[in-house]
Amino acid sequence: MTTMSDLQFFTDRSLVQTLPAELISAMTHQGLIAPDHQRIRFCGLFSWPKGSALFLPMNSDEKENQSLAAHYLLKALDRYYLENPTAIYNDDGDDLINADLLSLAIHLFEDYITHGLYVQRYRKKSVNTGKVNWARTVARQTPFPVSDHHATPVYLELESSRSTYASDCEIAKIHAAVIRDIYKKFGVLIAGEQSEDDTHLTTFPQPTTDQQTQLALLTLELSKTYSERDITLLKWLHRYLEKTWGKEQGALVIGTRHFHNVWEAMLDTTLDGIKQFNQRLPVPYYYQNGHFIEAAEKGQRTDTVIRTADKSHYAVVDAKYYAAQTPQSAPGWPDIVKQLYYQKAVSSVVGEDKQVTTHFVFPGTAQRLVSTHVGNRGQNKQTQLVALPEYPAIHCHYCPSSDLIKAYVQGRKLQTLRTEILSKESD
Repeated sequence: MTTMSDLQFFTDRSLVQTLPAELISAMTHQGLIAPDHQRIRFCGLFSWPKGSALFLPMNSDEKENQSLAAHYLLKALDRYYLENPTAIYNDDGDDLINADLLSLAIHLFEDYITHGLYVQRYRKKSVNTGKVNWARTVARQTPFPVSDHHATPVYLELESSRSTYASDCEIAKIHAAVIRDIYKKFGVLIAGEQSEDDTHLTTFPQPTTDQQTQLALLTLELSKTYSERDITLLKWLHRYLEKTWGKEQGALVIGTRHFHNVWEAMLDTTLDGIKQFNQRLPVPYYYQNGHFIEAAEKGQRTDTVIRTADKSHYAVVDAKYYAAQTPQSAPGWPDIVKQLYYQKAVSSVVGEDKQVTTHFVFPGTAQRLVSTHVGNRGQNKQTQLVALPEYPAIHCHYCPSSDLIKAYVQGRKLQTLRTEILSKESD
């Protein structure tokens, strides 16, 4: 079982040279580190025969419970994949690596915690117990008349059948083997605080068949069951065996090289942004052959827009997965200009009488940068800035990644961050 002592913890965007040489070699072999990469671009689990490494989001708090943070990270990746199935691929390549395997492992583990191992149900023939089978009774048993006045015969022995349950069947052994494999591969990362030793599971017999036969047995059992839970479980077990077949000795990679996509989705969900606001923003038109042609697909798309209850203040929030420890590691001119145009676009929709502010939200626990302004050159390190009035300030906020991830997994809203954002005033 993967335990806390088995894991090495790192953070996304760490310097490659800070990793152990064997880990660098293994990740390079899997294509996660390119020869010209100076920093890691990966968030998730990397497990290979010599160890396991967990990469938390950048700027993660080193003092937090790292195993619990890792548990919630995998749960967040699973939720993101389930809610964005088409996002498994993007323009840059794989978005979530082995997302389907992660989802299967989580579902199988949670089902096991709730229901235990598979129990096989079958009908056993009996006499005078269970459900009567009249056709078989009439064919096999001798009827006796009650009296001369009653023509209805009486059967002293009734052919019947009753349900019998087997908890040590081959399907249950396959189920136990799969759960043990999940514990071995993921351990505390999926089990979280439910990672106590399970004596019943560890002592349960191994399957007596090879993997190909196991797949055939699962298919056969699927054709005989009518329970919705059993049907779902059997399908999950079949898919898990297919995905892990012959990969026992290879590396296991579950995560993403593009965590900024997950960061944006989590913030949009937990800040409770206005739904479909982008459909209200202005769009470009191209003039062609005497007509103006709308190009809505090329229109502006904000990350998140939130507002106060009285609709007097709107905030355009851009989730930025940047280190943002200094101006050099913060968003550049294209992102700043984009926010300024978002502010103008939102103002044109909600009305010039409404207050519209713009914001960056970075991962982190400490406030490093306060705000972003645009001014003429020659004002470096001044305590007062003469900002250009046509460029409103962009407020900077920091959100601990563990807080955001946990809220996202638990379906909660980040009310404190939302209140902080809406408390900022325009220049």
